[in-house]
Amino acid sequence: MKKLIILILLFSSPAFAIEKDVNLDTCQSPKDCIAKLYKVLDRSRSPGQYPSLKEQAIIKKLLELGEDAMPFIVQLLEEDDELIASIGAVALREATSIDKKYLPQIVKGLNKDVSWLAPALAKIGTPEAAEVAVKKFLVSKSAPHNQENYALILFGKRALPAIIKAAKCEFGCNDKTHYLLGYALGEMEQNREDAAQLLIKVAEDSSLSAEVRKGALYMISFLDKPGLAIEDNLLRIRENETSLKNAANHALIGIKSKHSGKIYADVLANGGDKLVLRDIAELGTSGNEAGVAIIDLLDSDDMEKRLMAARTLGFIKYTPATSKLIQLLNEPSDVQLNWVAAESLGRMKSEIAIPALHNAALSHWYPPVKEAAKNAIEHIKSGKVYKSKFHKNNFSFEYFNYQNFGMKSCKNISLEAKPEPKDQKLYKSYAKEKLESLAYQSVIIGYGAKDEEQQIAEDPDGVIEVNESNIVEHRQEIKQVPHVALRVEGGWLAGSNRGEWGGELVYIPDKGKTISVLNKNIEDIYKFGDKYITTTGLAHLSSNNGMVYELFQGKDGYWQEKEWLKLPGSPISSRFVETGEILINTSGGGSILLSKNGSMQMATCN
Repeated sequence: MKKLIILILLFSSPAFAIEKDVNLDTCQSPKDCIAKLYKVLDRSRSPGQYPSLKEQAIIKKLLELGEDAMPFIVQLLEEDDELIASIGAVALREATSIDKKYLPQIVKGLNKDVSWLAPALAKIGTPEAAEVAVKKFLVSKSAPHNQENYALILFGKRALPAIIKAAKCEFGCNDKTHYLLGYALGEMEQNREDAAQLLIKVAEDSSLSAEVRKGALYMISFLDKPGLAIEDNLLRIRENETSLKNAANHALIGIKSKHSGKIYADVLANGGDKLVLRDIAELGTSGNEAGVAIIDLLDSDDMEKRLMAARTLGFIKYTPATSKLIQLLNEPSDVQLNWVAAESLGRMKSEIAIPALHNAALSHWYPPVKEAAKNAIEHIKSGKVYKSKFHKNNFSFEYFNYQNFGMKSCKNISLEAKPEPKDQKLYKSYAKEKLESLAYQSVIIGYGAKDEEQQIAEDPDGVIEVNESNIVEHRQEIKQVPHVALRVEGGWLAGSNRGEWGGELVYIPDKGKTISVLNKNIEDIYKFGDKYITTTGLAHLSSNNGMVYELFQGKDGYWQEKEWLKLPGSPISSRFVETGEILINTSGGGSILLSKNGSMQMATCN
């Protein structure tokens, strides 16, 4: 059965090699080595797995025998036994060089989908072989993270003419062509400036179609700082050709142009999505010009936008935000913001922030904030740079690492639980039938590929690919039984939590229709002093968010919500304790005690 994958993490292409400490096999001739290969063949592995040590020893011997062994190695590709064919492929990819006369046999092997074979094309190294590598890469179902991509990395500069032909759609184009070519160039760290010089000629060529020129600009966006060599060319395109302006902006951002910050500032000013803040942060100091627009977001009513603004200002080192970030070190409504403010001040090397950071390191209630403040002081005084813990292609993990502080929740605490009246608070453990009577209509929203059936027909055992061009929303109506409900005047506030499939808070009046209040996963609902509140959140994959909302009735009588407090992680469980506080056990954020006035402190574990 096919598996649905929406998020693909970007890692380097596989570059396995024969282990250095593998000793040569004792076989004496190519014929003897091939005969022995059949005897030691490891049938427990798949063709896609790398050969066993015994098989590697024979491959190593065959390669030492030189050109005399090459016809025997190439012959293995024609075997119907996929394991044998893959061993021939591994031997070829490990060869120092391969005569171009073997290209037809290698192409036949590639057409048979022999595992591990594509890098052998680079060992031939001719323009014809490079074109084969590019074409195979563009039609490969596993691109871009595969052997075909690794082949292009091995080709390096020699592949550029073929890549440029492909960029001009001489081999045909689809909606993934320029993305794949751009990704491959981004992996060629030593040849990106050469690629930039070739691609800008395509982008400037008015005889080519607009789509080809836009595609070339899109490819340039993968080149990072080596693409700065053509910055002036991109600026001319941006100023003189309106139809290419957006594509040129994208390219300028991708090469970390000094103008990137201004481009992004315009996007923000025109109501751009808050994820733009993450993209600006990835620019580093090249995004500094966006700081003027971002600093205003520190006063946003949207707590997530405010948090991301503070995070981004640190990455772009926008020092005019220093005084505002110092204030946010002690913002009582958002402990994640306190942590982010501390690290951003450290990234900015803001010496004037040291006294405030020192105070936070000593007195803040949350241990990770204390540690972040301490680290910030160390970085400011030493001048050290914050080191990323993640691969360069996964900047999002670095950016959002404030979502998991790695703190475990308490199994037990010394404070006794304070039960709520069972006629006022309903849980499935004792009020299943009553909750079932409160069931309401809801909708589960999911996403898939509109060409899913076609993909399954082409490859029943493959992975269904979902991307920007084929994504489609699925809606399924369900009868939802709430897992918690709180009695209020005239009805019930009821909540549900379906994990990654969503959840909601609704008001169910004693008479009348159910009314939606909040579309979030609901952990619990409380009458808390003079407030009604709900604990909400989701921890799924790399995301981990928790929020406490205040609930109230507006002048029109309808229930409404507003953000009250940001939690250090998604709530796992919560309950009243004997002090009148609410104990909230969070995912990765530890166990906290919430007071009626909104202050928080760590719970003491038994």
